[in-house]
Amino acid sequence: MTDVAILSSTARVPRRLIPAALVSPTGFVIIAGLNAFLLWAILLSGGLVRLTSSGLGCPDWPLCHGGVLPPTTEHPIIEFTNRTLSGVIVVYAVAAWLVTRSTPTASGKVRGLMLAAAIMTVGQIPLGGITVLSGLNPVMVGSHFLLALLGLGAAVMALVFYRDDRKGWTRTWDRRRGPFASLAALSLLGVVVTGILVTASGPHSGAASATDRLSNLQLTIWLHVRLVATLTVFMIVLGLWMWRERPKDPIALPVLAAFLPLLAVQIFIGEYQFRHGLPWQWVAVHVPVAGLVWSCGLILAWLAAASPRPVSADVAERIRAPDAVAPAPTS
Repeated sequence: MTDVAILSSTARVPRRLIPAALVSPTGFVIIAGLNAFLLWAILLSGGLVRLTSSGLGCPDWPLCHGGVLPPTTEHPIIEFTNRTLSGVIVVYAVAAWLVTRSTPTASGKVRGLMLAAAIMTVGQIPLGGITVLSGLNPVMVGSHFLLALLGLGAAVMALVFYRDDRKGWTRTWDRRRGPFASLAALSLLGVVVTGILVTASGPHSGAASATDRLSNLQLTIWLHVRLVATLTVFMIVLGLWMWRERPKDPIALPVLAAFLPLLAVQIFIGEYQFRHGLPWQWVAVHVPVAGLVWSCGLILAWLAAASPRPVSADVAERIRAPDAVAPAPTS
């Protein structure tokens, strides 16, 4: 049975089983916001496993050295802690989606994004097992991280779409900025993918016994640096464009003001770690900041590409429903 089928079979949770506060607009923002935070936090946890060479601290899966609990040594404890934290986040991501299904003010797009985040988070379980059983094959390790970033992106965009719903907005494609913002988003994805390639080709394989590398490190760095430069140019031009024309959405410029310094910090960290032999402590900072740059960049590209406009009055009234949720009908 596929992940989608498993999730769909439990999708219809009777609203009376969920506290009203959880399916209110405020409740959804808290639940979805925590979901996005946890999906960001797991990037740091997974990164520490790799950077401390603990990826094979539990060489088997789903057990650890044949037992339910790990041996009381450094690498098994680090790997087992990450597995446990990942399991908690998987359960939370699925629960957050189920609550979203019962939230009357959540639109189909919001529910779809929360579902996507849940599916990708659940998908980390078998992918993590395959990664361990493959002896930390660099392709599998990179896929593991990329899937985590995609899940984070879906969770973040669910919050952005929900904000539009609550404000009574729909968005129309900006024929002028939209194509340019799309190119910026593609360059952002390219930076993420090439960054993963750099890591897969570098010294931090995840375990001392994992000696496979994906490609030549200098070549992947060369490609990554040029895509970072491309992204920087795109985002600066897009930022100047937005500053001059003042987008209708009031948070567009604050998001821009957050993204550009984040990108600058990430570039500095990347340059420093390259010139100092990729020390694991700096790479450990690079990973979570990458999650912030990815999330903020996605939001910025979307806000630049699509302009808000009010929906019809009756639809606006429905999606601006008060936090109090009416009792579910008894039938």
